Amino acid sequence: MALRNTTTEWGTLSKALHWLIAIGIFGLLYLGIEQSGMERGDEKSRIRFIHASIATVTLALMTIRIAWRFMNEVPAHPEGMSRLQKLAADLVHWGLYIVVFAQLIAGAFVMGTGGRGLPVFGLFSIPLPIAESDEGHHFWEEVHEFLWQPLAALLILHILGALYNHFVLKNDVLRRMTHGVK
Repeated sequence: MALRNTTTEWGTLSKALHWLIAIGIFGLLYLGIEQSGMERGDEKSRIRFIHASIATVTLALMTIRIAWRFMNEVPAHPEGMSRLQKLAADLVHWGLYIVVFAQLIAGAFVMGTGGRGLPVFGLFSIPLPIAESDEGHHFWEEVHEFLWQPLAALLILHILGALYNHFVLKNDVLRRMTHGVK
């Protein structure tokens, strides 16, 4: 299995980044929803700390993923896929990249405007060159709380599209990002 992408398959690094980021995003969605209904206190603070630490790692992985994508080939769409399906696939992929980055950056701004750096599981914290601001903090919290909804919608479309390609169209779209093409 090759490290780099080919015209027919995602490379090992792209696959690893995809699945690590997916785990991070699902963990972040779960923890975000879990803590949203909690009263202030130690438990909520602990969950927010874990949430922020996972987000910091996920942001680093997303940055690597995008850079790697621009430095590699992108597998071509399967033969027989309509122009509309290709357009939809491209829009969902780029929409995911944009919304994931926007969500992670908004979360970073929540931390920065709250006077904190980005934590990495208590190992260290990355300072942010963002001024502490109650008004800014509230604004970025609102943005962060809103963006999980389009993110969830795009994730559902992405997963349904992969399953549709695999089970209905019976092409290799899903295998390209899992165990490989035949």
